[in-house]
Amino acid sequence: MLPKKNHSAVFSGPKNFEIKDLPISSKDSNVLLKTLSCAVCGYDVRVFKEGHKKVRPPIVLGHEICARTLNKLNLPNNQIIPEDSRVIVSPLIPCLNCHHCSAGYFNSCNNLNEIGSSINGGFADYINIPQNNILINGIIPITNNIRDDEASLIEPLSCCLNAHLNFNIPINDEFVIIIGDGPIGLIHLQISKLYGAKTIVVGKIPSRLKEAKSIGADVALLNNDPEESIKTIWDYSYGKGGKLVIVATSNPEAIDLALKVAGKNSIVSLFAGVSKNKILRIDPNLLHYNQIALSGSFSSTPKIMKKAMDLVHEQKIDLKRLITHRFSLYEIDKAFNLTEACNGLRSVINSF
Repeated sequence: MLPKKNHSAVFSGPKNFEIKDLPISSKDSNVLLKTLSCAVCGYDVRVFKEGHKKVRPPIVLGHEICARTLNKLNLPNNQIIPEDSRVIVSPLIPCLNCHHCSAGYFNSCNNLNEIGSSINGGFADYINIPQNNILINGIIPITNNIRDDEASLIEPLSCCLNAHLNFNIPINDEFVIIIGDGPIGLIHLQISKLYGAKTIVVGKIPSRLKEAKSIGADVALLNNDPEESIKTIWDYSYGKGGKLVIVATSNPEAIDLALKVAGKNSIVSLFAGVSKNKILRIDPNLLHYNQIALSGSFSSTPKIMKKAMDLVHEQKIDLKRLITHRFSLYEIDKAFNLTEACNGLRSVINSF
């Protein structure tokens, strides 16, 4: 029997949430899950502040999801997920018809829809998972040693892991520079250290840089003066600069900084989206003469989410330390305000 009510935080337009009871779809091809936790992403906050071209209100945001199955699920490749299993959910809803989908790059789908952007997401008691997500094994069981709120951060971990796997460059004993001291920057830091890199984290918030140092950053640099930061990085790296520079902040000024600390034959990865109102200016000569590759990275795939889950299960990545605030659905405004103010690290909406 379907639940009668679905308490949902409905995004009705910039700076506007309404808690509503939404109808629950009974479409046979969909899977209904009980939401256990959903983390607040920086993307969610940007949408909440200024909207986004792929988000059409009214809609339920939230794509970093841990949930529970209400029925036994029969998935592709003869996979069975029992009733009452805890799972994580890939937000991807690919078309399955374009050449990117045929190659398994579902995050690059030409006609991509996404949970929490195109259809209702995880800031609700229940969530409907469409058939095309199920067909790519977008529902992934999690192990018992992973908590609900920790599990909701496996999705952003998989996005960070996707960036590192895409480059396929050895970074053991190389210098990796991460610009951005938020939760995403700190996840990149953990991956970088796991791969054996000497890692510099550049940020603006002393408490977050202290956490970066505690996690294992070789240098945690407060960027009050970009020119001084550039000098410090070049001195510390013995004039090599970064082999990999990850821009994990939406501030476009960070891209200029990234190009100025990237070493020769290096990669600069634009991990975070930038506001549509920002204009990016770069010096092409830095790219040309230093043979710097400027790359982007977006989302991940269910296969990479499974790898991310395994890293958490094996305790090679610690996501628990990134969760600083927990709220109920009725306190979602507080969660978004804290995230916007860069207060703490990750806020999670838990189901009670």
